[in-house]
Amino acid sequence: MILAVPAFIRESGRKEWHFAVRTFAAGMLALYLALLLGLDQPQWALMTVYIVAQPLGGMVIAKGLSRLVGTVLGAAMALMLVGGFAQQPLLFFIAIGAWLALCTYLANLLRNFRSYAFVLSGYTALIIGLPALSQPDQMFTVAVARVTEIGLGILCASAASVLIWPRSAATAYLHRCRQQLRDLIALVADTAGGRADNRTLQQRRRELIASGMALEALRENALFDSQQLRRRAGLCRRLGHEMLALISSVGPLGTYVNRYASVHQQDRLDELLRGMSELDGELDPESLRVCLSGLHDQARDLARGLRKEAVGDNEHRFHALQLALEHCGELCDRLRSSVVLYAMLSDQALTQSWRSGTSRLHLDHGQALRSAARTAIAIAAALSLWFWSAAPLDQGTLMVIQTGVVCALFSTRDDPLKAVSGFLKGASLAAVLATLYRLVLLPGTEGFAALVLWLAPVYLLAGLAMTRLPSMAMGTATVIFFPILLDLGPQQDFSALPLFNNMLGLAMGLILPVLAFLLIWPGDDAATARNRLCRDLCRTLGRWPMYRRRPRHEMETVLYDRIARTLPRLSPENEKDGELLHGAMAAVTLGLGLLFLDALCRRGVPDPIRLALTRLIRDTQRVLRDGDEARWRQLSADTERVLRQCQQAYNKAEGEGQRRRLVRAVVRLRMQINMIGNYGGFFLAGSGAGRWQGLETAHAV
Repeated sequence: MILAVPAFIRESGRKEWHFAVRTFAAGMLALYLALLLGLDQPQWALMTVYIVAQPLGGMVIAKGLSRLVGTVLGAAMALMLVGGFAQQPLLFFIAIGAWLALCTYLANLLRNFRSYAFVLSGYTALIIGLPALSQPDQMFTVAVARVTEIGLGILCASAASVLIWPRSAATAYLHRCRQQLRDLIALVADTAGGRADNRTLQQRRRELIASGMALEALRENALFDSQQLRRRAGLCRRLGHEMLALISSVGPLGTYVNRYASVHQQDRLDELLRGMSELDGELDPESLRVCLSGLHDQARDLARGLRKEAVGDNEHRFHALQLALEHCGELCDRLRSSVVLYAMLSDQALTQSWRSGTSRLHLDHGQALRSAARTAIAIAAALSLWFWSAAPLDQGTLMVIQTGVVCALFSTRDDPLKAVSGFLKGASLAAVLATLYRLVLLPGTEGFAALVLWLAPVYLLAGLAMTRLPSMAMGTATVIFFPILLDLGPQQDFSALPLFNNMLGLAMGLILPVLAFLLIWPGDDAATARNRLCRDLCRTLGRWPMYRRRPRHEMETVLYDRIARTLPRLSPENEKDGELLHGAMAAVTLGLGLLFLDALCRRGVPDPIRLALTRLIRDTQRVLRDGDEARWRQLSADTERVLRQCQQAYNKAEGEGQRRRLVRAVVRLRMQINMIGNYGGFFLAGSGAGRWQGLETAHAV
């Protein structure tokens, strides 16, 4: 029987092999230099190369710096704890457990390599401090050695990413920006032309949310790679904000085109929609800017002309047209801004001053606290098992260290058990390979060149596995545990007893975290994850500080960040998952509507309207935080009452500015009423009145 070739080998192309060879060369250079310098654990330099290895140069530098900062911080904390509690082991264990829990808490609140820095600072203190407790006089030497070994690995990995088949993160960022912009233009064109039904629209918005949040993460890495982008960091942030805002604004336009365009026909609006449907993302930035400017002016002039006419008997038609024109104008304006920003970043236009703004991410303090407590409990269990079993010092410290490392690494994942499963496969493979190499292959090997030849198959294949998401955890675990079990050093010990002791310590250090993830606040199942998404979005909107007058992009980035974390668990073929995404996008639209109404209250609407809108915003946030079916029905009735007040005020208004603000208020209030009615299942689940069962529930509002 012929064994099947693994997919990560069969599907690897030139880029994957370049990554594997480049990382292997950097790892062997780091190992050689560590042996040449006489460092006592040169395998740390080799492991560091693979831990910080990334496909793009800027990502290597960003992760390397984060690892270095985390290592230095963890080493400093270990020095402080050993120096303060060397004679009081119980207090030392409590203090180092509390430090690891604190770092786990902070890592759960951050993203990307900032989170990784706190993970490192937590378990580095454990790695350095725990073995040094028995020899506190060697503490400083051990700390300096670990920092040197890790710094050497970072230096080699960074040099290789620049010198050997370099791939620029800045170039990749600009390329993905251009692709995201093309996809957004195509989405707007298809929506305006009626070529995207509701199902297609939601699927494409889902894909754009995922790619948009990935682009935000890549932006941070690209800044490490390009001095030019660092000088234009504000423009990069603003481009991301504008493109996310486009995802929000295209939904209401799609609703009008698919539901009302054929009913409320208006020749000039139809002409505007035809112009938008002919937008071509392949045009050069200047041509796109001119075209979008013309469409934006056309939408603005048409909306102004309609407001000069009498509303007539068909108020619904009047406000539906105003809604469509408002979103047409907003889409054209934001597309134009995105095109200009991209042109400036790619040196196709002169750089201008532009308000950049800041990005915010969703913070789940409850989940972070649970992860921190779980890590502390797992460490306490590992220490108790160590003392109860009277295990040898080396085996016991390895078990406790491994428990802390795995808990800290995987506590930031939404589903840690699923993430750790690939890690267990890699650890098992590393144990088998280490046994083969340490007891059979390496004892007869002489010289560093021969060692490199023996290590090449393992590390090249592991490098290929790290390039694909399904096999990444397995490949990473292999390159971490293999050198630990192999125990490469200046004086190599090929005996079996230390190997099996280390394997037993590592096995217990993996079993305890798995038990902790299973028994102590286990990860959300599919139903709980969906219900938590509803709850988190509604709580975010209900607690949003309107009085601080934060710009809309801050709300959008928080909401889209939370949606993006659940997207991998949603199935496009599942009808209920499609409804959940519909509801999530409705929550984003509702939140932006509240911001818009709050802004109108400060822009010259009559005092009675301002007071009514302010009260409605406050009541809406209260119901979002904690609202049953009756409160949602009452909110819908209150919104209808305020809407009628705005309509009456519009009929009496004289100035163009006040008429424009009042008609926009009516449009937003109509949208709010429709969303409460159409997405009642989502908002009831989000406000705590029940669990998510779909939009069409028995308790629909």
